[in-house]
Amino acid sequence: YPYVYARSPIEDCIPQLRDYSEDSIPVLDNENRLIGVITARDLVEVVGDELNEDYAKLAGLSAEEDLEEPIFRSVKKRLPWLFVLLVMGLGVSATVGLFESIVAQLPVIMSFQSLILDMAGNVGTQSLAVAIRVLMDKQTSGKQKLTLILKESRVGLTNGFILGISSFLVIGGYLVLKGNGLSFAFAVSGCLGTAMILAMLISSLSGTIIPIFFQKIGVDPAVASGPLITTVNDLVAVITYYGLSWVILINLLHLA
Repeated sequence: YPYVYARSPIEDCIPQLRDYSEDSIPVLDNENRLIGVITARDLVEVVGDELNEDYAKLAGLSAEEDLEEPIFRSVKKRLPWLFVLLVMGLGVSATVGLFESIVAQLPVIMSFQSLILDMAGNVGTQSLAVAIRVLMDKQTSGKQKLTLILKESRVGLTNGFILGISSFLVIGGYLVLKGNGLSFAFAVSGCLGTAMILAMLISSLSGTIIPIFFQKIGVDPAVASGPLITTVNDLVAVITYYGLSWVILINLLHLA
């Protein structure tokens, strides 16, 4: 018959009890004496609280909020993560600054930076959501985690190919309509499409591996929140996009 100890963490008890159809679960002390009972209603409330807490962390909050909460308390909850993200954002901006000479030689590539950044961030957030859902089960084995990483990498790569080829055709056609030569237009769009494939693959991996790493070191994987993953993937996308532009467009094709 299922039971829990009074001092067991709530999040550890939920996976143990969810497979049972009992209406009540005994609570024991360290000497295995009955000291209370958890009802089905208690379990539903606890699961709801845990989901709300994880949802708040995914949004970069330290705890959930409600409409009646004072403004100062809400600011206090949100500000620490925003400071961290500000520092990371400055790192992304500094990285873009390293490629200033490339932008000066090929200003047109700057127009499509947001496209790469947005897609990398979106893919990373999707992978993060899937990873958090899987890691909520404390019994997830190492083999299952490896399977998750491989699956998300394949999904990211497949989506990257589809969207990369679409971007290659659409952006190439757009640049031709803007009066650029055919070879120049599709060289730029080809670089963009390749960068998108790589950025989406790496973003899928980071959105999966980072929460698994956090869980490994004893940190709630939900802390690897959407804003954090998005900022990390922005950095990856910037390096991938401008790095490929420098290698392909300037050094190989000499378009500058």
